[in-house]
Order: sequence, then C-alpha cells, then structure tokens
Amino acid sequence: MISPDNWFTIYTLAKAGAIHRKCSITTSELGTRLDVSQQTASRRLTTCVEEGLVNRTHTASGMLVKITERGRKELLDVLNGLEVAFAPPSEDIVIEGEVVDGIGEGAYYVDMYAPRFKKALGFEPYSGTLNVRITGEMSRQAIKRMKHSTPLVVPGFSHKDRTFGDVICYRARIENRIEGAIVIAQRTHHSPDILEVIAPVKLRDALDLEDDDEIELRVVPLHKAT
Repeated sequence: MISPDNWFTIYTLAKAGAIHRKCSITTSELGTRLDVSQQTASRRLTTCVEEGLVNRTHTASGMLVKITERGRKELLDVLNGLEVAFAPPSEDIVIEGEVVDGIGEGAYYVDMYAPRFKKALGFEPYSGTLNVRITGEMSRQAIKRMKHSTPLVVPGFSHKDRTFGDVICYRARIENRIEGAIVIAQRTHHSPDILEVIAPVKLRDALDLEDDDEIELRVVPLHKAT
C-alpha cells in the first residue's frame, strides 16, 4: 500500500500519458497539476522513483517519466475497487476459462476443510476441486474485481501437528447451473492463472466436462447469495 501522496502523483502522471509512453514533464508543471509547490512536486516524484513506481530519465531537453509495472498495478487496484463499488447490485462478475487437470491434492484438502466449508457455504462439497485455467485478459480483470469484493473466509486450523491456513471463498454459479464456490487457499501450489472450484457434486460428471472445455464461473455477491 503506497501513500496517498504517491498514489495521487502517479495518477496525475497517468493522466499526462505516462502509462503507455515516456512523458516529458517538469517538476513545475507537475506541481501545478498537483496544486503543490515545485519543491514538493520534486520531492514526491523522487519518492515515487525510489519506491519503484516511476522511471525517470534526464535528457538534454528535460525530464522523461514513465510509470512502472508496480505503479500501474497500484492504479489498477484502485480502478478495480471502484468498478466493484460502482457496479449495479445485480451485476455478477463473470470469469471464463478452460478446464485443466489438477495436481491430485484437491480431494485431500477439501476433505480436511469439508465441515468448515459446509458451515460457511451451506453445502457439503464433493471430495475434489475443479481446476480452471484463466486465459483471457477480461477474465483476469474480473478476478481482480472479485478479489476486491467481500469474500467468505474459512479460518485455518491445526490437525495432528499440521497447520492449515485460511481459505478465501467466493460464491459462484458454474455454467449458471450449479451453485458452488471459488476457493483460494492461503497456501497453494497452483499458478495465479488457475482457479479451484468446489461444489456439492462432481462438476466434471454433472456438466460432462473434459480437459480444455470452456467453462463460465459467475461470482455471486454476498448480498445476493441465498
């Protein structure tokens, strides 16, 4: 989490075009846009550079700045949060992906968490997870929106000298037919592009799914869940 001053500085640079290209700007101009003195603008810009939010290059004709990937992420985090806040209450978050084979650990962990899943989600999950690989940019953005929405948290626990971490759950309709949940473990071996889904039934059988089949997950906001 960056400071409000730094965030507003990179936001101002973004409006000047510094997300997609190197932007020519003076600290005096930046100060005017920020409504602060030139000295304060210079100090804030230096802090943004030191924190890896902005790249700055001095040339014979002046200064060029460009927002880094980290700075871009900080801006996107706020954008995604605002999209959730402004979305109509009836609007679900839709994620699309492809069914992929798992690594064989889903059944064990679902069984260990089963009583807690039932308490949090209201259903007893099938012993296993459906793994979905996200391939499209729109779905990646939808996942970011999902993570800014309110989740259900299944608390971690200890069992036979082993610690199991918290699991974040988001209610979802799979193919708009089966009620289930997207589960995100605190500790996972999956890549960020893989989502794990649980449901009261074996989804591969219930929906006649095979590897590489396309699938839709429709995240249901908590205020709409029944």
